[in-house]
Amino acid sequence: MPLLPVLIAGGGIAGLAGALGLARIGREARVLEQARAFETVGAGLQIGPNAVRALDYLGAWERVAPASFAPPGITIRDGHSGRILQHVPLGASFERRFGAPYRVIHRADLLAGLVDAAQAQPGITLMTAAPVKGFADRGEHVEVETDGTALTGEALLGADGIRSAIRAALLADGPPVRHAETLFRALAPIDVTLADPLANVTLWLCRGGHVVHYPVQGGKALNVVAATLGGDWPGDGWSAPAAADELPALFPDAHPELHRVLALPAAWQKWAAASRTTARTWTKGRIALIGDAAHASLPYLAQGAAMALEDAVVLARNIQTSDTIAGALRAYQALRLPRTQRIVAESRRLSSIYHARGPMRLARNVVLRSTKPEVFLSRLSWIYDFDPSAI
Repeated sequence: MPLLPVLIAGGGIAGLAGALGLARIGREARVLEQARAFETVGAGLQIGPNAVRALDYLGAWERVAPASFAPPGITIRDGHSGRILQHVPLGASFERRFGAPYRVIHRADLLAGLVDAAQAQPGITLMTAAPVKGFADRGEHVEVETDGTALTGEALLGADGIRSAIRAALLADGPPVRHAETLFRALAPIDVTLADPLANVTLWLCRGGHVVHYPVQGGKALNVVAATLGGDWPGDGWSAPAAADELPALFPDAHPELHRVLALPAAWQKWAAASRTTARTWTKGRIALIGDAAHASLPYLAQGAAMALEDAVVLARNIQTSDTIAGALRAYQALRLPRTQRIVAESRRLSSIYHARGPMRLARNVVLRSTKPEVFLSRLSWIYDFDPSAI
């Protein structure tokens, strides 16, 4: 009897990557996206060597790479004095060290590459306007209800993000954790060449906040993300437009170069910073969580998308080698839990380091200035050296 398809709730990065992982091992997948089209909005993403390896295993890297940008380096600057605290080249020596490149990309471009790769796979069915209204594990299969349609599958993957309905039904462990920071995101249409200082991934560390910017869309736009402990939050929602003068007012004593960057975008959107404690369990029978639904983190390690891509690879490899789907899901959880817990914890710790004031800020700057670039990178090797396909 042919195996039923694996049903995937959510057509974002985690859901599409999960489907591609299943296709890689010859299994069918059906992706259920509640929106009428796949997402075309969002912010920039940093794609480190670990994420490149995952995309390569999933058969999507060649479709994603042309829309990415290769920044020449990562620069960390004091947001008030403008002093360069650290600069790490990202060229040939970096790629030799980690065996894969470092790229930046707009979320919509990454998603488009994943959609393109999924559409090329006959075993993947993409369904839009298909919200999951209910689901049940029947022992030998799962049943999922969408708008007017009942589907039967071998398993259900909850890839529906930080406010996952699948997680809520499976674990009933409450909403995401809201943090004190407000996140601001914007795109500025500006041509950036490799010779331009704006070509670097640049992190400005300020008192009570920070700003990151880098090119996306092949160097045709600058992605700018800011986090601040200040700012007014409207009601109980999670996102809202930001007033044109709101962000510059939150960085009143920023360096002039940083102020010029903050003045480039015509409009900003703001989000309530949130994360999730890594779920105590990701699986129950034939149901499992993947991506942000399992372990959403603050964005300060720039590893949210990478963790979803890694999840997809590890999950597929365990399904390929396990005798039962439930056993495969349990093994996937056991392998992914320690790494994603560390990512969530380290991202929270970076919040206090990035936004330090007073003596802590001065000590942080001294440490950054005195650290050699190769030592700085070695401290990130636990992230970048990881190869999910070797699990």
